[in-house]
Amino acid sequence: MSDHDFGSATRARFDRFNVDLSTGKLQRSGLNVPIQRQPLQLLRLLLMANGEVVSRDELRAALWSEDTFVDFEHSLNTAVRKLRQALEDSVDDPKFVETLPRLGYRFLVPVEWAPNESDRRVDEDVPSASSTPTATLFPPRRQELTAGLALLAILILAAATFLSYEGPLFFRLEGLLRGVEVCHPRPPIPTEPRLTANPEDTPVTSGVISPDGKYLAYTDSTGLYLEQVDSGDTHLVPLPAGFSLLAESWFPYNVHLVDSRAESPLSPAGLWEISILGGRPRRLAEVGSSASVSPSGTQIVFLRQALARTEIGLMQTDGISAKMLLSSEEDNFGQLAWAPDGNRIAYARTKTRYYAAQNGPDNLIEALDVKTGEITVVQRLRERGLPHGSAAMAWTPDGRLIYPRREPAPNQQDANLWWTKVEAETGLALGPPVRLTSGPGMAVQLSFGSDGRRIAVRRDAPHSDVYVGDLRQGGTSLVTLKRLTLDEREDLATSWTADSKAVLFYSNRDGPFHIFAQNIEATQPDRLVGGKDDLDLPRLSPDGTSVLYLIRAKPGGSSEKSQIMRIPLIGGPSQLVLEDTGIWDIECARGPSSLCLYSRIQGGKRTFFRFDSVKGLIGELQVAKSQSDNFDWCLSPDGRYLAWAKNRAALKEFGLRIFSLGDGRTQDIEVPGWTEIYGLDWAADSKSLWAAARNSDNAQTLLLVGMDHRVSTVLSYQGINLEWAVPSPDGRHLAVMKENNRSNVLLLESRTDAN
Repeated sequence: MSDHDFGSATRARFDRFNVDLSTGKLQRSGLNVPIQRQPLQLLRLLLMANGEVVSRDELRAALWSEDTFVDFEHSLNTAVRKLRQALEDSVDDPKFVETLPRLGYRFLVPVEWAPNESDRRVDEDVPSASSTPTATLFPPRRQELTAGLALLAILILAAATFLSYEGPLFFRLEGLLRGVEVCHPRPPIPTEPRLTANPEDTPVTSGVISPDGKYLAYTDSTGLYLEQVDSGDTHLVPLPAGFSLLAESWFPYNVHLVDSRAESPLSPAGLWEISILGGRPRRLAEVGSSASVSPSGTQIVFLRQALARTEIGLMQTDGISAKMLLSSEEDNFGQLAWAPDGNRIAYARTKTRYYAAQNGPDNLIEALDVKTGEITVVQRLRERGLPHGSAAMAWTPDGRLIYPRREPAPNQQDANLWWTKVEAETGLALGPPVRLTSGPGMAVQLSFGSDGRRIAVRRDAPHSDVYVGDLRQGGTSLVTLKRLTLDEREDLATSWTADSKAVLFYSNRDGPFHIFAQNIEATQPDRLVGGKDDLDLPRLSPDGTSVLYLIRAKPGGSSEKSQIMRIPLIGGPSQLVLEDTGIWDIECARGPSSLCLYSRIQGGKRTFFRFDSVKGLIGELQVAKSQSDNFDWCLSPDGRYLAWAKNRAALKEFGLRIFSLGDGRTQDIEVPGWTEIYGLDWAADSKSLWAAARNSDNAQTLLLVGMDHRVSTVLSYQGINLEWAVPSPDGRHLAVMKENNRSNVLLLESRTDAN
């Protein structure tokens, strides 16, 4: 489009966005999107280019005058990043703005232009024979009149259907307008008023709305509560002493709930029926969680963990006639949602971390016929498009399947709700997905009233942070634990610098995961490695002068190989050490040992390899294998031992396994009283291990487990995710990983005044 053409066309539409360049207003699906001046001007230039490449020099000349002194490269990159954020675009999988290295940028989707109102009136009064028509959003006045009469006729014809159609008004109106195909309107993205307002230290752990839409049953660490949705009045539900639970699903008639709970800290979760009026709970299944009652109230689907397998089960509501519908060692299943006719269930299937690097899709939404076992793929999502293992799901009475999708970087910690119409008979999607919400946090649990007008969504907003404390009394006592990383992104510590003054961690605080170092007395880190790739697992080299890190292969990418990279701590370019398929973890011993190891996981099996931190691969290392072992491992600082947890078998086997690299012998250390041991790292003296442990009662503890089989408790929490701990090389400090989470239930409501 020429400059002259642009002067008479200041409004543009592309995809679900509208932009008015004369006012600076950008809208997505009818909602205003904040955008700053320079990203808006950048968008203007890209739209005007009509799909052609706009060079970086052209952008510099247009956005900054010659007498403006700025760091052009940084400022332009910042403007492009902010434009992508406004458009919810991704640099790795661009939909709108494509980067052409060393050339510039190009806008990828078609653009429709509309003249401003004053110019349109002039053109109508004085037509020009030489003018060339252009595509516009709004037709001339006569066409407007014709389209208006047609729309009126359609609305009159559809009114009876619209008023008699049984389903939420919000969805009825949206579907009607989508069918008109005149202006392609979509419903406004609804706000999400909070039903609960719990603080970060007492997150809501479950929440489901009653079939009549009047009550919310929710839980936190203090008990089970019943909240009246309209008034906000909240009451504690009486339960037997010590009877903690998670609310999963309501039975019809608004009185009984299916809940999951563990009878003891060492037993798996089972399913129970309780009454909100009080009385004795009734057990339905010894093992089960994530239960959902069918629309008829006669069946329950649920999840069950059986060793390394996750199973989807079905039983009658009295707890009898249980059978397994689906089982997998490779996949996690999200929340189970019944179809309105009760013949199918929908769920999200995501690959477990032991299989996620394999070929094939790792994000699927499926519908399963509970009678025949037939599985239909409803949606295939992009890499990591779903929350891992905790995707919310709901199948509303009018046949719309609602599910979460992760936002693109740098907002990948958020997952918002989308819906697609699904045919009940086949489980196939009948149209493209449509966004329903736009808010922060992960949508992890959905429930709705039986008429679909009220939908309750529980959102988690987890973020991992690094805390640092001092070790005393021979390294067995932790004091002065304080938070080091002061942001709400993912910060994951894995190593220290050799002088024990700074923690090495990877974080998505500036978009993709990058590598950082932060002095324990500082409030902000220094970035060691950036770029467009997600970077993992910074580890110190044996001589303490370099940082090794991992660039993982992207599922469905051009290469299946991950790369181990090295960068000097004093600065400089990164160098490739080696590449291989399925690299899981890397670790190095401390000098004088020069040993470095990496593990490879393929098809759910683990293999170890030696490598030199400069020269690369040395060869395979023979390590005793057990099907019950956890695939996370750690190498002792002196290079003599490997250790990993024994978690994937019977409870009596839980503990640690120590493997001697010298003679190949193994030693098992029992750690009784816990249902999971994880997050291992060796102490600085290679004589004990730091281990995080949890039980079914959600108690989490940091243990110090000695090679002499002595076990000491150093930290203990209830309901706070304690992830792992990394000691400093001098043994004086400990970096502790904790996950903070703000979780509450919000309400989506179809209003009668929606338009």
